[in-house]
Amino acid sequence: MLNADRSEQLRQMALSRARSEQFDEALALYDQARELAADDEVRELITINKADAMIASGRNGAEVQSLPSILMRRRNPHHTFLAAYALMFLHRTENNIRRAIVFGETALRTAREANEPWWIFAAVNDLGICYETDSQFAKAVECHEQALELASQLTDPAERTLSESITLGNLGYNMLLIGKAAEGVALIHRALQSLVAPSSICDAYIDLCYGYLSLKEYGKSRKYGEIGLELASEPRQIRNAHYLLGEAAYEDGDIESAELHFDELTKFYPEFRNLKKLLFAIDLRSMVNLRL
Repeated sequence: MLNADRSEQLRQMALSRARSEQFDEALALYDQARELAADDEVRELITINKADAMIASGRNGAEVQSLPSILMRRRNPHHTFLAAYALMFLHRTENNIRRAIVFGETALRTAREANEPWWIFAAVNDLGICYETDSQFAKAVECHEQALELASQLTDPAERTLSESITLGNLGYNMLLIGKAAEGVALIHRALQSLVAPSSICDAYIDLCYGYLSLKEYGKSRKYGEIGLELASEPRQIRNAHYLLGEAAYEDGDIESAELHFDELTKFYPEFRNLKKLLFAIDLRSMVNLRL
């Protein structure tokens, strides 16, 4: 096998590992792929891909730092889109939403100019997440509804299934936040049929806990919340699961379980000594964004 062919094979393997959140393996594969790359254009593509995986796994490095210069170089539309998209992702994770939206709009503009349906979908979907992070839930719903329509038009079956599952989960969550709990829960159940990323699956179960709590179906809320807690790997997910399970247990008349979950939640906020009393006194769900 020629080096160029082997390089592309390794890059595709790395992309697959990154999608399933096997980031250490993905990063190692990207390094191997870059060593065998045939020219600067291929090396630049692998650099962008690796930077994206680094951002997703909460890491920084030379590849991430190179993204602005890659975007300015605009070697080709594909690299321009990927660099802008990765920078949107980076600034969203850093909660710099204004900058994230600027890069998101650059990615969307590039995608539309290139008339690439998959790129357009990805940019619209992630702009929706930016609005969601900024608590602009109505705008987020508009973006995710548009993304769902775009996903249904993708011709590649694997891309279509992946895109629809991601969008259904995002749209469902935002439906919960604008008071359409029944619609949101139904969408999230549909998303769970094909979600593959562990963090997305965990978020979906925690979202169901939230949704069924809103519907006053406390048994189902606790069931899905416990699954989400078991799957949780990020502090955000653990914190959200304990909060929602505490609320569901309290509403279900199980004060002992509510105390247990609220005690676990207070460990995340040692500076707020009266948090547990506040949780029993006030329903804070309208003030909570589960993605932060």
